Amino acid sequence: MTSTYRIEDEPQSSQFSHLVVNPFWPLLGLMFGGAWLAWPWFVVNGFAVGSPTRWRELGWVIGGFIGSTVLAVTIFVLYNNNVIHSDSSIQYAILVLLVWKITVSYTVFTLQARTFELYEYYGGIVRNGIWVLLLATFLGRKAVLTLLPFKLWILVMS
Repeated sequence: MTSTYRIEDEPQSSQFSHLVVNPFWPLLGLMFGGAWLAWPWFVVNGFAVGSPTRWRELGWVIGGFIGSTVLAVTIFVLYNNNVIHSDSSIQYAILVLLVWKITVSYTVFTLQARTFELYEYYGGIVRNGIWVLLLATFLGRKAVLTLLPFKLWILVMS
């Protein structure tokens, strides 16, 4: 009888391993591009690296989009009912939305970073994410944010 030893965070091989980037790049993607860039990139990267927490990461991303939508709708409802009406109160409300997005992104980053470090240590091929980041920031951001003419879309995706 043979037993196999398996590290809990050990990455599993994937057919998308050629797409693996350091999870720092999708985190930067949030800062430069927005949630529309960072969160799907985190999901693709989690599946590409074979992360054992990829389903949890996907859950965080889905929850992030749902939470962003709820917070954005709440901001619009509060604004339309004159609960928040000054520029500073609107900025604070949007700050809550931004903190939510950063929290979700950093949580997914920390989940993915452990597996990525093992993947890289044992010789996994890692791509540089700078080109995706630059292209998406300079060419994709405007296209995605103007895809739908709704302010809700812009708040959720940015």
